[in-house]
Amino acid sequence: MSTYRQFAERILFATSIEDKLHSTETLLVDDDRGQGILAPMSPSRPSHLFISQSGERGVRPREHQLNEERQRGLLLHFFCNHELLATELMALALLKFPDAPAEFRKGLLRTLQEEQVHTQWYLQRMAECGVSFGEYPVNGFFWRHIAGMETPLDYVARLSLTFEQANLDYAQHFSARFAEAGDAVTSELLGRIYQDEIAHVGYGLKWFRRWKGSDRSDWKAYQEMLPFPLSPARAKGTVMFNAIGRSKAGLDAEFISQLHLYSQSRGRPPWVYYFNPQAEAAAATNDPAATDFATRQLALDLDTLSIFLAKSEDMVLLQRPVSEDFLRSLSDLGVEIPAQEILHKGRIKPESPLRQRKLGRLRPWGWSADSHELMQDVMPSVTAEPGVSPWNAMTRLLYSKSHAADCLRQLPWDAAFGDPWIIGGQTRTVEEIWRAGNSAVAKANFGIAGRSMARFAPGDDLSPLDALQAAPGGCIVEPWLERVADFSVQYEVDANQVPRLKGYVRLHCEPSGRFTACVASGTFTRLLPSEVAQFLQRQGSRWMKQLYKETLPEILRQRLAGSNFRGFLGIDAFFYRDANGAIKLKPLVEINPRCTMGRVTLELLRVAAPGRTVLFRIFSKQALRRAAIPDFAAAARNFTDRFPPALSEKGCLDSGCFPLNDPATAQGFLGMALVAHRAIGPADFQLKPSSTT
Repeated sequence: MSTYRQFAERILFATSIEDKLHSTETLLVDDDRGQGILAPMSPSRPSHLFISQSGERGVRPREHQLNEERQRGLLLHFFCNHELLATELMALALLKFPDAPAEFRKGLLRTLQEEQVHTQWYLQRMAECGVSFGEYPVNGFFWRHIAGMETPLDYVARLSLTFEQANLDYAQHFSARFAEAGDAVTSELLGRIYQDEIAHVGYGLKWFRRWKGSDRSDWKAYQEMLPFPLSPARAKGTVMFNAIGRSKAGLDAEFISQLHLYSQSRGRPPWVYYFNPQAEAAAATNDPAATDFATRQLALDLDTLSIFLAKSEDMVLLQRPVSEDFLRSLSDLGVEIPAQEILHKGRIKPESPLRQRKLGRLRPWGWSADSHELMQDVMPSVTAEPGVSPWNAMTRLLYSKSHAADCLRQLPWDAAFGDPWIIGGQTRTVEEIWRAGNSAVAKANFGIAGRSMARFAPGDDLSPLDALQAAPGGCIVEPWLERVADFSVQYEVDANQVPRLKGYVRLHCEPSGRFTACVASGTFTRLLPSEVAQFLQRQGSRWMKQLYKETLPEILRQRLAGSNFRGFLGIDAFFYRDANGAIKLKPLVEINPRCTMGRVTLELLRVAAPGRTVLFRIFSKQALRRAAIPDFAAAARNFTDRFPPALSEKGCLDSGCFPLNDPATAQGFLGMALVAHRAIGPADFQLKPSSTT
């Protein structure tokens, strides 16, 4: 009579696939358990199935290729290797943990034997599709990161609740996809495996709960059990999220909900995002604490804007926790939810995993004195770019209006820009501008866009100019131009200080220049007034593209050289009407060496269906009072009742609106996004008085 140990040894150390998958007709006994073994570097296998030590693997077919028989076989090749790995890991667990409870070992043996059957099913179906096992490289990621398990609790956390739990998504999803491709045989096979996987996850969950202790929830204990690079992200598929299967396996609602929202890098080191709208004030004074009440409130309420910039594998730093309901509402709309870490009194916690793990890039809203202070503790962990802070005197200069004027003067002049004296960025006084017959505008050199500025018509009192001249860096004075359409050009500056064009965004501003809303579309010209679109048509199809993709980036590259600056960068510009009524372009008004609301709007296009327009607005407490709306939660309902979100067949947002921060916790500001089929502006997206809603 054979023992569990003998059976497991044969599976782990056999060099033929037949021996590994040979079950036994005789009853196995759990006698003579022996001593626990150390895990080998890899399981023994025939030469054509050696695990690739370099991590090489075949290319998984796309779903649209499943109507081709060989591509079906290739996908099954992936699944077959996973089942064989599970079989070998279960054999290893029987050999590593001879002192585990008899009931646990009996269940482990039963699960192992079912995995043998799964592997045999895949082998047979692959052969029918013309694919033999070992034709493609086989990967051993899970062997490398599960074989080191030290206790049976490690085993159930890493294999049952991670490896096998992800199969709840893959088996169900691909069963449906094979059925759609007309392959009922493979669809039914995956359906049987799916039912077994529910039982396997349930088995692991039973023992996990017994061993983890009652002082922690299942979710908290599970998170704490997984060693990097394993994470809960590995416990779900990349194809769909099967909440029903997890519930059938016995996982509780909290675990399922938290896992659904959980994100962490599966491969590349995460990028770290942080919303610091006080960057301009901190740059002006070089003081990390420089800010005002309104900006502090903006930083608190809208720090979730970083979510829309990040990918699911990234990390966002937040001032306070975000509600699960809010995150789920975003996930339901197709927004990728990155991992979140809550700052402690504005700093990264000493015990933060960010201090120990490799990081890809640091992505504050703006590099300035404040973000430098926050990020310097994790700067040594950055691997994808130089581990040197981009905050320095050269970067500070980028925030100044005078620096933007210098860049404007470097542009090769074009008649489409208008009179060089009018917009050339030359140093002049208000009186000189008046003598030329124009109104003047004075801007603090380190002022915030739309603020720290004053307009002077001929003969006006100039005393407000004193405060602007006394601001850090003084002020610049320019002729006031009749704006027709404002816009921003969004760039990404790489580690070599090369600006890469990301796109254009229409800006809507008040007459004073204060920001009102941003609008983005796949076709920028559809957002512009017809007279501006006609002006661009006269210039030729490549004129604007050459200006903002080639000419200006080269000037910026020269200016950025040696600064270590990288990340977000935006250019503000506008079309204006000259004294003769002709449309002209002021190609550069300000440089924003930071993220902007325009960049957020551009990134929101990722959520929208193709061909849609996205509008982004921020509503203040004062706007609520004017509309007689009691709070931000009511304001969000005011909008969603009128513009309910609707998804396309492909799961993208086809139309409707959604909040960009949690209305339930907002105290001063609420960000809202509207997706529409046509070009829209702020007039299309306003609060209605509560009496009319």
